[in-house]
Amino acid sequence: MLLVASGAVAVLGWAGCSAGRTAVDAGRSEAGAEAGAPPGDDRLFVPEGLPNVNQDGQDVGLVLVAFTLAPGSPGPSFYAAVQNVSSAPLCEAGMMIAFYDLNNQLVGSAASVFQSGHFYALTDGSGAIIPCIAPGQVVHLFPSFNVDVVPAGDLAVTGLEAVSGAGGTTYRGTVANQIGMSASSPEVAVFPLNGVGRPVGMATASATADLAAGSTWTFETSAVDDPGTGQAAFAAGSVP
Repeated sequence: MLLVASGAVAVLGWAGCSAGRTAVDAGRSEAGAEAGAPPGDDRLFVPEGLPNVNQDGQDVGLVLVAFTLAPGSPGPSFYAAVQNVSSAPLCEAGMMIAFYDLNNQLVGSAASVFQSGHFYALTDGSGAIIPCIAPGQVVHLFPSFNVDVVPAGDLAVTGLEAVSGAGGTTYRGTVANQIGMSASSPEVAVFPLNGVGRPVGMATASATADLAAGSTWTFETSAVDDPGTGQAAFAAGSVP
């Protein structure tokens, strides 16, 4: 069972993805269930039989623990869960994926960043604050940077509630700015999870107003079709 309560998640989509081999620039060669599996399944990799190959040297300290390649419009989306297995925070983490067809020909690529909700301050005296993945935290995407940092606080998501409706399931909750300085353009990503922590979709919400230090923002996300059996939620924003 993956411990996802303190984890993070990310998604990347590519409009031209076709069936075939997927080479992930971080991970392990395992596969799992078919997309659209019913809530409560315990499969970590979807679809079954879709291998992934790690690019050597690009994932120090990060391990791919689950993924879902799901059809959608205008193209499929790739949801991944990654864990920091090192003893140090890994910062500014992202993920890059190259997609291959059955003839091993490159047909496209995609990239995105991780969601973690944790922020750290550089120790070089610059005062710069950057998002990092804490040791043991479950997140999504590669690569990352290992730099000297100290904890600066979180954009914490609390009171998360799933709301079912005719258009699907949305999520309501509150983001608390615990960083100690204003965060501009705050946003939230909520990932419904299956029984072992595999992300099966993503719902989002964003605000245009700054979120002052110590203040809160109440949000309601877009809808997802499959609510899974649990959720992982992460907030982000720009800080000086």
